[in-house]
This record gives sequence, structure tokens and C-alpha cells, in this order.
Amino acid sequence: MRNYPKRNEIMFERAIVALRSLPPETRFKKLTAAEILEQLERSMASRRRLEDLDNELALESVVRENEDERSLDVLEEFVDGVIGHADYGRDSALYESLGFVRKSKRKSGLTRRRKEKGGTPMP
Repeated sequence: MRNYPKRNEIMFERAIVALRSLPPETRFKKLTAAEILEQLERSMASRRRLEDLDNELALESVVRENEDERSLDVLEEFVDGVIGHADYGRDSALYESLGFVRKSKRKSGLTRRRKEKGGTPMP
């Protein structure tokens, strides 16, 4: 029963309702109803805290996504500014540090197809 949090929660809720209808000094073995209720409330408080944290995590994820969208827009403007800047441009160290390939380091992209030894071109 220890590895079923949802089932445990249902049992705890039922026990809390039942214990609240009893006088707090009622004893069950070595524990009073108040002591049992106190322990069950701690367990339920932990569950409420986890639920709050889940909600907080979901909210913060939305905030992060919104901020990332804004940051990507700003970054795009920055890269465009670097490209258009007279002192920097596509061939600068700044442009390269942003993760792009400098214009001077770029290969032309033109290649010739090799022919097989028999003289017919490769497909």
C-alpha cells in the first residue's frame, strides 16, 4: 500500500473525516485521535504542497516560453544588426562567435561530379 499515493490519499481523507467526528482524546492503541489526525494532516499538507509546486512549474514554463519568444526576436534583430554593421558584418569574429560561418571561411559550394573509372557518370 505504500506505493499507491492516490489510493493512500483517498484513505487518508476518509480517516480524517472519521477522526474529526470523534473526541480528540479518544485512544487507539498508543495514539490519540488528535495525534493520528495530526500525522494524516501532515501527509495531506505535503500533497497540497506538491500540487502547488506542479502548478507553479506549469506557470513558470509558460513564462519561460514567452520570454524565449521575445529573446529570439531580439536575437534576430541583433544578428541582423551585426550583418548590416559597417565595422562587423558577415566576415567578423563577432558573427562567428554567434555560431555562424564567416563569409571568408565559407566554401563556394560548387563541385564537379566525379566519373567512374569506366567513363560513365555516377547517378
